[in-house]
Amino acid sequence: MITEFPRLFIAISIDEGWRIQLAEQVNLLQHKLPFQKWVHLEDYHITLKFLGEASVEQFPKIQNHLAQVSKMIQPFELTEKGWGTFGPLEAPNILWAGVGGDLDSLNKLQQHIDHMEDHGFPKENRKFHPHLTIARRYKGKAPLAAPIEAYLPKANESIIKWSVTEIKLYQSHVHKSPMYEPLDSFTLSK
Repeated sequence: MITEFPRLFIAISIDEGWRIQLAEQVNLLQHKLPFQKWVHLEDYHITLKFLGEASVEQFPKIQNHLAQVSKMIQPFELTEKGWGTFGPLEAPNILWAGVGGDLDSLNKLQQHIDHMEDHGFPKENRKFHPHLTIARRYKGKAPLAAPIEAYLPKANESIIKWSVTEIKLYQSHVHKSPMYEPLDSFTLSK
């Protein structure tokens, strides 16, 4: 019998076209940038809120909250937008792919989701920075001196755009690959 869900988070999965483009770019970057761990391409997502451990009693409250939020937001469009890192250039912690498009709607969605204090999940302390984590823990001897785009060939492709129509509740399985399992989804329907 399940008594708790060890690691839950709420996210937006990405468009298959962007996933394919990212897989091609990541394949090139893996040969040039020594990061310790590269995220499985099926695990690419935009995190809206990390919940961590949740009890069985909290689970229906989370679902109800997400069902209510999904009724407040209409579908919106996002785009891919560049690359970056978190942490010092000498040893960044995270390599990420950026998100553009209707960031007002995305921020509004994230803010509504973040109000879960009544369910035992405090608000985020840091500013929301929408991105997809691509790799973790840089282990190169030389610092990253150039923007990440300098490691990729010039792209002639048009910018990938897609419509966000749902949010998902995921569970992490730390020792699996892919490691994120969708438990439920909620259609945006304002």
